[in-house]
Amino acid sequence: MDERKFVQPLLLIIVFIIMGSAFAGIGSETASPSYILIDEQCFNDGQDNNNDGDTDFIEDTQCHDFPYSNGGGELGTPPNSYDQNANYQTYYDLTVDYVRDFVNKQCGGNLAGCLGTNFQNEVQFYCFFSDNIMFTPFDLIFDKFFNVMQTLPDDGSFNAYQNTCQSLPPSPSTLLLIEYQASSPIAANPGGSGGGK
Repeated sequence: MDERKFVQPLLLIIVFIIMGSAFAGIGSETASPSYILIDEQCFNDGQDNNNDGDTDFIEDTQCHDFPYSNGGGELGTPPNSYDQNANYQTYYDLTVDYVRDFVNKQCGGNLAGCLGTNFQNEVQFYCFFSDNIMFTPFDLIFDKFFNVMQTLPDDGSFNAYQNTCQSLPPSPSTLLLIEYQASSPIAANPGGSGGGK
């Protein structure tokens, strides 16, 4: 008989604990900040939108000068025609997303044999892409954007590039993250060669 006296209050306590746990999770998650990402014309539309003979971010200098979606894309973005205080994805993180998307679309998400190369990891491919696929390497784009044109305040992209591609071995096997990347790392290719050939 004494056992019954404890069962009902114990059940009530368990119910309150479960309900408290459920409600504690509501509203405790903070929304991730929304970033202004790359303009669709620059990202991968495959068209020469301004008829200058250059398409997308690989070739078009207007995309290099201001790649973000609140600008003019390949048509160009006049200085001060965008919100300088907006929450932009860092330029380095933007290029990481761009290169990963390229590997996913052009190489089936695999570094083995991508563009005839055979890299071990995404860092090696990113640095190769910058120097051999881009019309202007990423470090020169970053330098012009932040130091020459002073389009936006320095967001650490140039330093991140140097730490990724110009550091002494061993370099990291996955690309650095400054703030936000919409993409996931490309799987390693352990059978690849270090030089990508």
